[in-house]
Amino acid sequence: MSTLAELATRSVAAARDADADTRHQAARQVLDVLGCVASGAGHPVATTWLPLVPEVDDDPRRGGVVLPGVPGVRALDDAVEVGATLAHLDELDPLHGPGAFAAGAVVVPTAVAVSLAHGCPGELLARAVVAGHEAGIDASLRFGGPALYGRGLWPTAVFGPLAAAAATSVLLGLDEDATTRALALAAAGIGGFLSADVLGHGHYLLAGTAARAGLRAARGAQAGLAVSTTLLDGPAAALFGHPPAPASPPGAPHVTGVGTKTWPCSRPLQSALAALDEIGTAPRAGDTVVVALPAAARHFVTADPAPADATTAAASAVVAVRGHAVGRAADPRWYRDVAAGVERGPEIAVELAAADDLDAAFPARWGAHVRVERDGGTVGAASCLVPPGDPERPLDDAALLARASRLAGQDLAGWLDLDAGPFVGAGRRGP
Repeated sequence: MSTLAELATRSVAAARDADADTRHQAARQVLDVLGCVASGAGHPVATTWLPLVPEVDDDPRRGGVVLPGVPGVRALDDAVEVGATLAHLDELDPLHGPGAFAAGAVVVPTAVAVSLAHGCPGELLARAVVAGHEAGIDASLRFGGPALYGRGLWPTAVFGPLAAAAATSVLLGLDEDATTRALALAAAGIGGFLSADVLGHGHYLLAGTAARAGLRAARGAQAGLAVSTTLLDGPAAALFGHPPAPASPPGAPHVTGVGTKTWPCSRPLQSALAALDEIGTAPRAGDTVVVALPAAARHFVTADPAPADATTAAASAVVAVRGHAVGRAADPRWYRDVAAGVERGPEIAVELAAADDLDAAFPARWGAHVRVERDGGTVGAASCLVPPGDPERPLDDAALLARASRLAGQDLAGWLDLDAGPFVGAGRRGP
């Protein structure tokens, strides 16, 4: 059996067998990501980019879709691309750490938009989210996950189309063979370069591109398009420099291993901010904060005190630490305000450092050691291997709902119980 066939079998089974607890975890991902999408709609990049994506009129016969918190009615393909792009802009979207895969940003907007367009029931939406996470995360794990960073590739962009295709296949009712073809069509366009200097806006557009490609792949498979199903065994293996590893052992579906970010900044900085919380003494002007991170995780972190825009501000340890000092590290607007020159925060220097023990624990643990130095001495130090929001320290439902609703500017409680009945969302459906 080809790798793509194995992934299809796995995703179909995960969706079919998802019990109530697993479906609830999927609903939590939907809720979390919809909050991120709504927050992203106010991001400076969205102000520039959204007008480039056409809207349709409000006539339901046009099949337009409205995503919660996102202005405008768009055709399904465009709504999927918009949702996935906005979901990642504030760096607040959930991540599967060992796979280094931001599945939610790609899977949830795709599944929600398709469900809105086709009137799918909530339980089916939850099962589709489970399938998308299963296919995308397992593909990333089999090809090294975070190790792809060193090859200049972003796992979410590389395998995101497979994740979106798997989710859409469930919603379209495709069987296992058709799902295999959907994943193969999605794999045919594998790409996703990771920038060698700054992430820039192009990095964030890749999530939307991946989601759109996955949607079209599933539609193509439904229409009967033929494609090689050995693309991950031959061409992709050559690209990545090694064949795929064996499939993950049987166990809990991958959606249950996805962490929630507490702060809207790069994932490695989550542990650093959690360590600062543990120190208990906030850094102040004139201090130097030394942040040690795993080597692979430092691909996404800088010590730039004056980032050029909000996207690079979210990757700056200086911005995050200064935000912590003024109590705003959890506010997406802090990173935007710093980039715009509206805020700067106290003059705290940040140095990035290495730590062999963190490298040894990575990628199962995205840890950080933090030390605050003042007047030539150390005033506080702490380490964090598991920040709040990780699967081992999950946010409870009430906290997750409160944050998502605050970001969206509306009550999103209905998205937390998708099993309750027929799916009813804030969108337009086609005829």
